Amino acid sequence: MTSVGLAEIVLQPLQTLDKALAKLGLTEDELRGQLTAEMRWEKYANEQITEKDVKEVFDKNPEIFDGSMVRARHILLTPPAGDAAAAEQAKQQLERDKQQIENEVAQGLAKLPATADAITKERERAKLLLDVFAALAKKQSACPSKEQGGDMGWFPRAGSMVEPFAKAAFALKVGEVSDVVTTDYGVHLLKVTDRKPGQPSDYAKIKDEVRELCIEEMRLAKLAEQRKAAHIEINLP
Repeated sequence: MTSVGLAEIVLQPLQTLDKALAKLGLTEDELRGQLTAEMRWEKYANEQITEKDVKEVFDKNPEIFDGSMVRARHILLTPPAGDAAAAEQAKQQLERDKQQIENEVAQGLAKLPATADAITKERERAKLLLDVFAALAKKQSACPSKEQGGDMGWFPRAGSMVEPFAKAAFALKVGEVSDVVTTDYGVHLLKVTDRKPGQPSDYAKIKDEVRELCIEEMRLAKLAEQRKAAHIEINLP
């Protein structure tokens, strides 16, 4: 069933309410139930999250709020969901890919003249790394970005990519390749190609935004707990 936000319905003109309900596949009673649950959740979350909690999140995660951006490439493998053996094989494949990238870059650098200076070596290393990574992405990645050598473009720390992906990307320096990163989409190998620093944020101006992020993180954590505790039975005829 589709989750409905308060604003999505409150802002609907009255004459379109029936159309909105039909589009969302909800009855009026189901809508009321969702709105009530959402209001209860907001009240609960706001009671649990203190002003100190919000300020701590702001202080510890400046890149989320200051407009910092990174540009990254990735290689994505998508083992079947729930198949632990396939997931492990995919992870090992990406570990081999990372080693292959390092080996090919080293072989390329070995071809430089012995007189090459440090700047020349670093420029060649960056070019080799980009070329080798892009070639592997085109060959192996399951993401449509493979056509661009795995290039995902620019993205912020939050709100664009899933959290494990964004967290890993922002932890890398330009030119670094990550260890294997697991998300709901599969397993990834990341390479950051550029960064744009942000500007310091005024906490007083964005504290409501920070609180909303805290509430959403709490919601995701609760959902993750429920998924782990869920027991699914399949009764075959």
